Amino acid sequence: MQEDKGVLKQTLLIEIEKAKENMIQVAREEGITSESTLQVSQSIDQLLNELHKVSLTK
Repeated sequence: MQEDKGVLKQTLLIEIEKAKENMIQVAREEGITSESTLQVSQSIDQLLNELHKVSLTK
């Protein structure tokens, strides 16, 4: 179980990094306040919330 948690955390961290890179690219192309940039930002927030939940569970 602990091993699965570690894999999930690692997967979430990778997904967060990919999303951050995507957000930077979208912001450069469309502007920091564009709807697309905000959507990517919100998806990062969701991933961070998931990571937090996983980190809190034993």
